[in-house]
Amino acid sequence: MAENNSNSLETPAISVIVATRGDKLEFLKNCLWSLKNQKFRDFEIIVVSKKFPKELEDLFEREHIRFIEEKGSTLGAARNLGVINAKGKLVSFIDDDAEASVDWLEKISKTFSRYPSLICLGGPHFTLQDKSEKNPLNYFQGLFFEGNSKTMYFDKSAIGKIAGCNVTYKRSVFQEIGYLNEQLRTCEDWDFNRRLVEEGFSLCFDPDIWVLHHRQGIKHAFQGYARSAPFFLSWKTFKLLRYDSMIAYFYATNFVFILLLITLIFSPLVFVVLFFSLLGGYIIFTAVRTHTYNRKIFYFPLVIIFTAARILGFYFGLIKYAASKLHTLFARSASQG
Repeated sequence: MAENNSNSLETPAISVIVATRGDKLEFLKNCLWSLKNQKFRDFEIIVVSKKFPKELEDLFEREHIRFIEEKGSTLGAARNLGVINAKGKLVSFIDDDAEASVDWLEKISKTFSRYPSLICLGGPHFTLQDKSEKNPLNYFQGLFFEGNSKTMYFDKSAIGKIAGCNVTYKRSVFQEIGYLNEQLRTCEDWDFNRRLVEEGFSLCFDPDIWVLHHRQGIKHAFQGYARSAPFFLSWKTFKLLRYDSMIAYFYATNFVFILLLITLIFSPLVFVVLFFSLLGGYIIFTAVRTHTYNRKIFYFPLVIIFTAARILGFYFGLIKYAASKLHTLFARSASQG
């Protein structure tokens, strides 16, 4: 099924693109309903997936949701296909496990009208309140992102804070600088934002333009950072750490990890002192930054679990990435020989 149900709007102001694997139907259904309940009405919905979700066929037909079948293997490829088929002057990306606030598109439209030169607009992705209350891991993982979500940022300082689950671009910019990198298995959104600022375009992170996002847990953190090696190994990315705190945090945690590892080898006692000093400092810093002065402060040591998952995931991905490069090099040498 290549395409389903063309939207009644011939030239909508905004095209909302939902790329999905079709394996989270309840999340996808909630996402689509949050879009159909928007105050702003001049938009179309495009769902891109390898298979049509037959369980939601009635919803697609009743709400005139367009469906595009894709053959690619990455999220970037799916989103690119959505952009190519979009009719709106603006294209908004939202994840299939996210839910938009009722005035999400209204605020997006007004912001682009207010700043005509704006090319990219993003906002925070908050943890659902009930999930946060029930699960300490969800609470802390959400806090990791949400602690950077209370201030408006522009240009280079917004690159890593703007995620693909809540971002809007002017469609014309894809014709100007190209589409998302389909070779990257993750961080294709950060990579695209980086290319935008390199070309001198304006980016904006607005804390008032938010979505609710289901956190995916430790396994997702490991897998995500395992796929991030090509992005973080780039010198162009490394140069951005002085601008964006999210990117700087990645390099800083890796530096601390290596420092602790070296300390453990030469002096376990110094390792213990340094480890607990860093942990205590982090807890105090996070409590002050997020104004958390209650029992949930005891959730903060969970940073060890998530940081370890991300770092180990990255180095696992680094090994795989290096192995694939060596395999390609040897294969090329063998063919030339």
